[in-house]
Amino acid sequence: MLDLHGLRVAEAVRRTNGFLFGEQARGTISVRIVTGHGTGAVKEAIRELLRGHPAVASARPALRTDAAMLILLKPPRAGRRP
Repeated sequence: MLDLHGLRVAEAVRRTNGFLFGEQARGTISVRIVTGHGTGAVKEAIRELLRGHPAVASARPALRTDAAMLILLKPPRAGRRP
C-alpha cells in the first residue's frame, strides 16, 4: 500500500510512479494507493497517471470510496529481474 496523504501533486506522482514500477518488478499482482480526499488535486493527478501507466493493467476505486484505488499490475516484462 502507498499512502499519499499530505503530499503535493509532484511528489505524489513521483512516489506513485516508482512504487508501481517497483511492485511490478517484484511480481506483485495488486496494490492499493490511498490519496485521501483533500482538495482533490492529488487524487486527480494519480488517476491521470494510472490511465496511461505502463505497469497498470486496471485501476478502480477501493472500498467504496474514491479516496483509495485498487490497481492490478501487469506481469513483469521478460528479461527483467526483481
